[in-house]
Amino acid sequence: MDPKTILLGIDVGATSIKAGAFSPEGQLLVLESAPNSPTPQPGGAPEWRIWDLEAIWSKVCGCTRRLRESLSGAVEVMGVAVSGFGTDGVPMALDGRQLYPCISWHCARTVPQARQSSAILGAQRIYEITGYHNYPINTLNRLLWLKENAPGVLENTAYWLHVQDYIVFRLTGEFSTESTIASTTMCLHLKKRAWAEDLLSQVGLTSRIFSPLYESGSRVGSVTSTAAEESGIPKGAPVATGGHDTELAILGAGIQRKETFLDINGTWEILMAITDFCDPSEFGLTHGLDWECHAVPGWWNCQALMLAGGAIEWIRHQFYRDSPDYATLMDEASRAPLAANHVVLLPAFVRGMGPAQAHDPLGALIGLTTQTTREDIARATFEGLSYQFYQQIHAIEQSLNVQADSIRVTGGGQKNPFWMQMKANMSGRALDIVQNVESTLLGAAILAGIGGGVYRDAFDALDAIPIPVETIEPDLAAHNRYQEHYEKVISKIPESMEKTFRLIHDFA
Repeated sequence: MDPKTILLGIDVGATSIKAGAFSPEGQLLVLESAPNSPTPQPGGAPEWRIWDLEAIWSKVCGCTRRLRESLSGAVEVMGVAVSGFGTDGVPMALDGRQLYPCISWHCARTVPQARQSSAILGAQRIYEITGYHNYPINTLNRLLWLKENAPGVLENTAYWLHVQDYIVFRLTGEFSTESTIASTTMCLHLKKRAWAEDLLSQVGLTSRIFSPLYESGSRVGSVTSTAAEESGIPKGAPVATGGHDTELAILGAGIQRKETFLDINGTWEILMAITDFCDPSEFGLTHGLDWECHAVPGWWNCQALMLAGGAIEWIRHQFYRDSPDYATLMDEASRAPLAANHVVLLPAFVRGMGPAQAHDPLGALIGLTTQTTREDIARATFEGLSYQFYQQIHAIEQSLNVQADSIRVTGGGQKNPFWMQMKANMSGRALDIVQNVESTLLGAAILAGIGGGVYRDAFDALDAIPIPVETIEPDLAAHNRYQEHYEKVISKIPESMEKTFRLIHDFA
């Protein structure tokens, strides 16, 4: 009997680790997962958080072993690729020893380094070169922290590996990284897709420590005998570079056009569009847009990062503790009228992020009276999140000079029909809900297939893989009412409250 041909995608996420076996036609055959979370750093400050990479490797192996056991009969693994979250990495010695714990993006220890790098380099210059706002979690600020607080570590570092790169290293013994994950470091010259040597040298760093840089889907090695024994993946299976989870979600959602945006909806919401040029301008800087390399060479992603499900979870915790699930919150939010009886939520819960960041806002709940109900607050929460979605659609369109004619949606939020209909009404655009909920894993499998020679490139793969969607059409009458509310009220709140926000910041 001929062996079953599969492509293996691995996704190391912040809350779960997944392994999926796909057919070359994109069908998910088997899915295995394990929980993931950061841990306190032994001997560190109480609030410090790290990733236990040995534990992550063990969980990856557990998933792939169970996956292999679930596939009956002979199996030929045509390719393996790994996806992961950005920024977080670890300094490695040439012999594979980890020289310092892998600092998690949950850890705020590098806030002083972000201020330092902005003071030296300038926020606008950082953005123009790297495409990123200067978030404290970015790799450059982690490196500055190590330089100041862990003497000798960077000097003895042979290669810096991101979390997904570390899994590739454990599979193959090869040190490597690729352009999409590198573009989350704030160390990459985005237009050149090469390390930003001048930027690094100004803050006393060097690109010497970074691993060889590949494009996504490049074959970097094969599964070693040791890795095969631990993971259950056959020895010799080709391993390709994967990518940043958001870029791989674009592949897995089947997006090939500039006019089709992707909305990844979870704890955080990421609205993205692909483009064949890279232009991190002052407009993007002030409107909260970041840029990254796309998994397809010669293409980039323009994206907006916003808190979404995290704000809903906060409202649920504060006002709906008596509800074991989200059903009551959804039901009450749907019963409140449009514009929530004049209650408005500004979802700027994380300072320095989101569409209103030019005004340095804080989260705000305004318009309260003694008649306000929790139904109004629930409704205002979903409207506030939907308004920022609406605002960032227009920001990306203006930045790329393109008109979005459809928006594909993936992630946990897509399971909320009330919210999805509101977003369609708010934006005045159809939402195409991707029925394959494992878009990121499919994206990894596509890159595995490119590295293994199954596909010529990403577009060849997408031509062969059907991506089913369910379309939600907007109610244009509701859209007109939302648009009027946005223009007359919502759009003016961040700027009008800027002085108040500054007073609060200064006092704090």
